[in-house]
Amino acid sequence: MFTTVAAYTDPIEAQLALGLLQAEGIPARLDDTGTAIANWEWRLAIGGMRLRVPDEQVVHARRVLAALDAGDYALDDTAWPEAGIEGRGEVAGGAHEGRDGERGHDPALQPPSRESLSSRLAWAALMLFGIPLPWRRRTDDDTVVRRA
Repeated sequence: MFTTVAAYTDPIEAQLALGLLQAEGIPARLDDTGTAIANWEWRLAIGGMRLRVPDEQVVHARRVLAALDAGDYALDDTAWPEAGIEGRGEVAGGAHEGRDGERGHDPALQPPSRESLSSRLAWAALMLFGIPLPWRRRTDDDTVVRRA
């Protein structure tokens, strides 16, 4: 038989806990996942998604989940030295990371700007009036091309 060791209203948190228990060798399962995801407003009414484990591994599963809640599995800023990341300042490849996690302004890392005045007008017409209009896109060499 299976015993419920935790209940989650957040599906992502439930999947993370399930994955952690399975990584620890505990054959866990999530019940009511489909109902909680399809009918998100019922999550609290049905008690969320129940994380269940076999009866003989309840104690081990509760210890693992208590360690997860205590933050024993959290990553700190210095957890990835092999990737070339040193704390918050340096990113692999020599670029610098800003305070909000933005990378440096290396042009090779930036997406090409393909917006044109006609694309902005078409977007405004769609948002304001609900009228879809065709527009022209710019290519990388700034020539205007119309896609049919």
